[in-house]
Amino acid sequence: MNQILDHSGPKIQKIHRNPGDTARIIKVYAILIIIFALCFIGKSAYTLSENKKIIDLQKAIAESTLPRIELQANNDILTINVNYKDAIEEVIYQWYRGDATLDDIHSYVTSQGTSQEDNETDDEEVFVDENEIVALGEANNEKGNGKTQMSITNIGIPKGESTIHIRVRTRGNATETEYVQHYSTDVGVDKIEPKINVTLQGKKLLITAADETEIDYLTYSINDEQEVQIKERKDKKTIETEIELSETEDTVLKICAVDKAKNSEIYDKTYALYVSKPKIEFLAESDFSKIYITVTYPKGLKKVEYDLNGKTYEEEYENPEDARKVELEVPTDVGYNIITVKAYTEEEQVYAEETGECEYNP
Repeated sequence: MNQILDHSGPKIQKIHRNPGDTARIIKVYAILIIIFALCFIGKSAYTLSENKKIIDLQKAIAESTLPRIELQANNDILTINVNYKDAIEEVIYQWYRGDATLDDIHSYVTSQGTSQEDNETDDEEVFVDENEIVALGEANNEKGNGKTQMSITNIGIPKGESTIHIRVRTRGNATETEYVQHYSTDVGVDKIEPKINVTLQGKKLLITAADETEIDYLTYSINDEQEVQIKERKDKKTIETEIELSETEDTVLKICAVDKAKNSEIYDKTYALYVSKPKIEFLAESDFSKIYITVTYPKGLKKVEYDLNGKTYEEEYENPEDARKVELEVPTDVGYNIITVKAYTEEEQVYAEETGECEYNP
């Protein structure tokens, strides 16, 4: 009966947990908290680092020691914009044929300076290979107006493959920067001048004017006399002509070649034209023990040969300009002597020959 009247309900039993399970749960939560913290710290550090990079970049741009050059091309028209923190003194730009690097242009400029010195004594202008770097026209110098920004507009881009080389000078020449950019267009402006080649053969000057697109005409004058114009072409790109010169101390030749785009090339050179042969003279000791040979030629000698009694001797001169007068001393043999001298110049088929004889009896 007592058992039936008990209404206290079912008794709740206590659950006894294993201490090891509790430790594992705490450990898992701890790991999750650490991972979350590391992610948060990493994200914050990344954000701070990126912000620092942006600030450093902006600072570098603001404090840059080099002018900033921007180019805007529209078909065959180019605009150059230059910005700097100080006044811009000058912007210089020059077009070159082909796709040229800055090193290519520096090498070309250096070689041109050397070529100009060498050409002072050359009788010939050499054609430039169409694949070789060559300047198109003269460099353009645009002066600044004391401002930190400068724009040069309406610059014609040359037709075909070309490279523009830009140099910027700042106040007091404190900073100079260079920039190159390659362009290719079929609708550009022909800025390539014709090339003039002049070769002297005897009394004749052989003149050739050639252009990479189309030659128009050629003019020449001698000693500032009446100008002669030649429009007859060998083909679309070439004009050839010959000029007969008289022998004078100085002959001033001026040539102008013009292409269809009105680009022009000027050739202006003074020739000391001597087409006569070298002069050979003999002198000897009173007893004919020695023969003295003197060879003169105003444009210089390339080589002198002499044959004494069947034995041949030769003297060559690397720089004919330094061998305008050559003197040779030749000991003779006892008895009858015969000597033949030949003098050669750089011009084709121009040489002299003289023979002398004597008898040496000591």
